[in-house]
Amino acid sequence: MNQTTDATAIFAPLWKRKWIILAVGVLVAGATYLYYKHTTKVYLAETKLYLGAGAEEQAPTERGSGSKSPKVNAAEQATIINSIVVEEVRQRLRAQGNKQLLHGAKVRAKASEKSQFVGISVEAHTGRGAALLANATAQAYLKRQVSTRQRAIRTQLAITRRQLARIEAASAAQSAQRTSKSSGNTKTSTSGANSTANILQIANLNSRINELEAQLGSSGARQLNPARPKLARLVAPKPRKNAIFGFVIGIVLAAIGAYALARFDRRLRSLADMEAIFGTQILTALPKVRQPIVTREGRPAPSKFLLEPLRRLHTTLSLGRALKREGPSGGVILFLSPDPADGKSTLVADLAIVQRDAGARVIVLDANLRRPVQAKFLAAEDSYGLADVLMRTHALEEVLQPVAPAPQPARGDSRSSTGAAATVAELRTGGSLSLLASGQALANPPAMLASEAMGDLLRELADDFDLVLVDASSPIEVSDPMPLLPLVDGVIVVARVGHTREVSAQRLAQMLRQESFAPTLGIVANCAPPKEIERYGLASSRNGHVWGAKLIGR
Repeated sequence: MNQTTDATAIFAPLWKRKWIILAVGVLVAGATYLYYKHTTKVYLAETKLYLGAGAEEQAPTERGSGSKSPKVNAAEQATIINSIVVEEVRQRLRAQGNKQLLHGAKVRAKASEKSQFVGISVEAHTGRGAALLANATAQAYLKRQVSTRQRAIRTQLAITRRQLARIEAASAAQSAQRTSKSSGNTKTSTSGANSTANILQIANLNSRINELEAQLGSSGARQLNPARPKLARLVAPKPRKNAIFGFVIGIVLAAIGAYALARFDRRLRSLADMEAIFGTQILTALPKVRQPIVTREGRPAPSKFLLEPLRRLHTTLSLGRALKREGPSGGVILFLSPDPADGKSTLVADLAIVQRDAGARVIVLDANLRRPVQAKFLAAEDSYGLADVLMRTHALEEVLQPVAPAPQPARGDSRSSTGAAATVAELRTGGSLSLLASGQALANPPAMLASEAMGDLLRELADDFDLVLVDASSPIEVSDPMPLLPLVDGVIVVARVGHTREVSAQRLAQMLRQESFAPTLGIVANCAPPKEIERYGLASSRNGHVWGAKLIGR
């Protein structure tokens, strides 16, 4: 099998169900649009905090009071906001009766490790609520930061002032001691050095106190770009975008489902599958038509799209390429199908009409005693028929019904590309079509069809007609046609592409391989795709005119 065939096997199930796949995509897109159209809206408001040198980690300490504080870790501050500040804001809003702002709201603070900025983003169901919650979170963090900073500065002020008081007290004591006593030169020198050191320490501590008092009135962190309700962005839902995404997802899932269904659906999908299972040739392939049997001036006739495939089948049978029978008698052909609704009965009726128009004396024997349809197809009566002949309540001549031919178009209106073979079949004149309907219902159809009377009837019909077309039930469904298999001259299997189950075809093929049964003449493929018909080199019809087909991939 070439690459073209492989690609066809992959994409054929998808192309066959293309409208279903498209419909699924449209339905998913529509459902997605309606769902997100009525989903609660979500707005996003953002604000930023500049940390500067006012974070909690930068509170002054006793040690390193004169050194420069390290930079703030913004990532840690974002963690503080997410874990502590947000919860404080939520509790305060609940206490104020603003629970509706918290419903579905999400607050996130993000910052990089080396950055001095912390971004606060809030998602809420209204733009006003998102902006209010973002600003409330920022202000709560600033208030907490200022409180912590001032508490640390006041603590440091108290420590520095105690140090200053202790040094001043020591310096005063030294001055008093120096005044009351007169010491030696050495002692005077030592006392002067201590006094100078105390004066320097007192000056440094006073300077430090002034710096700390100045820091009480400043805040290192501040809010940048406060959130505004008008600037809040709608982040969800987006019905159009979601509908497009849903359409794509629906198409993909439907295509996967169609392909999986085709892989697990064990039905005959090609003419090659039919030949492989039954081990015989394709006699002809019929395209799919809406009405296989039409009415022309009140009389049944085949669809114009089926004429050429039916003529091919008739030519094959009439020239003896498939059917070989000894003696002057005609041929008895049994038509079987693996499953019901494979198109076997319509094929028999159409083929009989084509053979009659080609000049053959044909009789259709409706041996489907459970669901007879030939009388309906050929516009005849079904009151009496085969069952009455087998029960010997009516003679054969009494129940045979002639089928009048339909008016034929002018000979110039039909152009055939098969040429000589069709011409040979049409040279004969005086064709006729008769119907032996099923007749009354029987309690035991298999026993009646297995009687000696059935064998005698088939031989009598074979002597009187050129061709006897027997329409019977599916032997997989019921056992009615089993007695007919040794009595006929040949069997034609009718299988429908995309309908006939593979297991039914295999069981029928196994059944027909028995030596006591009549040989299988070939297969008629029903509802075959046009590409498949062309691949097998079978002629196809379009608008009643015959077009040649190319032999591809055989």
